[in-house]
Amino acid sequence: MAQPTLDEFDRRILDAMRIDSNRTGQELAGIIGLSAAACLRRLQRLRKIGAIEREVAIIAPAFQAQTTKLLVLLVIDRHNPKRIVELTDKLRKLDEVERIFMVTGEEDIAVILNCASMEAFTDFAFEHFHEAPVEGYQTLVVMREYPTRHHPG
Repeated sequence: MAQPTLDEFDRRILDAMRIDSNRTGQELAGIIGLSAAACLRRLQRLRKIGAIEREVAIIAPAFQAQTTKLLVLLVIDRHNPKRIVELTDKLRKLDEVERIFMVTGEEDIAVILNCASMEAFTDFAFEHFHEAPVEGYQTLVVMREYPTRHHPG
């Protein structure tokens, strides 16, 4: 099945929603240049075709439970692509996993984790990063997160 096409208005709606998914039809109309009703119809279509996979709340750090955020860079056995898909599918289902990226460079996969503590991360790593297809990993602990325009803190 062919992927639905998006026009410039659709792309502008997606950009606006990526920054703030609580925008009203009237707010979108002011940004996009279409009527509020047209913006809402397009938004409904974008959700229906899967252009918007999900909408989430970004919780201010002051209101979050204390966690340890980590960036983990995985080196993967590239000889078995099916195992990579299995690994990423498994990781996507875990509560600790915030994001997964396939990356260029010496590492193959970057994972953003939120763990209750370093001890919890150690348990997580032993369970998930010490078996094939993971050949090795590097961990970076987030010391401070700076809010951006798209993810206010």
